[in-house]
Amino acid sequence: MKKRRFTKCSVCGVSVKMDNLAEHLRRVHNKTIDGGTIRDRAKADPCEEALEKGMKLMASERFKRAISVLKTIPDECPDIDSAYTLIGISYIQLNCLEDAITYLEKAVKADPDCPAHWYNLGAAYISKGYVAKARECANKALALNPDEEVKEKAENLLNGIKELLDLELANKPDINPETYLKLEERFRRGVEFMENEDWDAAMEEFKYVTSIDKNSAKAYGNLGVIFLLKGEIEEAEKHLKKSLDIDPSYIPALRNYQLLDELKEKIKRDPGCLAELKDKLEMGHF
Repeated sequence: MKKRRFTKCSVCGVSVKMDNLAEHLRRVHNKTIDGGTIRDRAKADPCEEALEKGMKLMASERFKRAISVLKTIPDECPDIDSAYTLIGISYIQLNCLEDAITYLEKAVKADPDCPAHWYNLGAAYISKGYVAKARECANKALALNPDEEVKEKAENLLNGIKELLDLELANKPDINPETYLKLEERFRRGVEFMENEDWDAAMEEFKYVTSIDKNSAKAYGNLGVIFLLKGEIEEAEKHLKKSLDIDPSYIPALRNYQLLDELKEKIKRDPGCLAELKDKLEMGHF
């Protein structure tokens, strides 16, 4: 006897393939088959629906749309940490690292006992160049007894950081990894002060860096920028030249030095023109 391939939906009467009946009932009528009996499905949770929709959008690489959908999930949702993580990962795919870090930090805060959240945050930090923070996150992930997949990823992240430190310190025999990471934190703090135009606080951070690492072309370069914006032309010239003496190929210091040379006389005549230079000068990052 030939096997029947189609049946009628008892709800709407349409002809449906036997294999597709359960899917038809779920999608069209929001019902399920339970032991041959058709029942109404439980009302879907809107948070779960948004999460599922967000994940599908991410799978199709529609990351901006995924972010918009996931941001509709309220903070009181039980799975809000998952929403934050998916938003953060979507931002990484869009190369918006600052936004990614913001949401991955929220995920960690929402569920600090999840190893995967710490690993994801560490991966975002290392993409941004925050080595010390990335290492801290990877170690945190491993301390929380992760599954094998997260454990392997966190260990790989730590191995990558070790290789990076070995490379960075190959020509700095007087600086150990712990000191290097401390200098990184001080340098980044200096950059934040520069972005907020707190020149004196920024200067203090970069002077600390150069007191330990006397071959930091980037720190000397940023000091040159600060002195220039403070109107101290001779000090600016001295520090930019010091940066280039250490590394003649360091582009930000080279461009800033050339700009200073071109505008030196104008700055002396009209110190007020320094305000116009802020957007033209290049700041160095660790």
